[in-house]
Amino acid sequence: MEREDARSLEPVLSDLPILDPQPLCDLLAIGAAPALIQELIGLFQEDVLTRLDLLRTALAAGDAERTAAEAHQVKGAASNLGLVRFADLAARIEMHAQQGRLEGVPPLAEALPAAYEEALRALITAFPGP
Repeated sequence: MEREDARSLEPVLSDLPILDPQPLCDLLAIGAAPALIQELIGLFQEDVLTRLDLLRTALAAGDAERTAAEAHQVKGAASNLGLVRFADLAARIEMHAQQGRLEGVPPLAEALPAAYEEALRALITAFPGP
């Protein structure tokens, strides 16, 4: 089997954990107010939805550079909050786009909304607001 074929068999959503709460728990442990965690979650919601729209637009236009840039931003935002699975999905999109292999991105991009919802639910469950 060729490398390309093996990659196409990769599961869209990995079996990585949805959330590693440690980054946010570390913030709380050093004295961050719980309200800061809620603010970070709110900022994540606002920013990532916009980034996902920009990523879809770039992908539809066949713009590999812009697709990679938006995936990179999503990956960073997710990683900062410990959203392991969502960050992994964005990282795979970024890798494909950086290599100019946009044909591998659509199945991954189609999984983004469900992965985002899954990540957000995990965040809200682990760090409920007031």
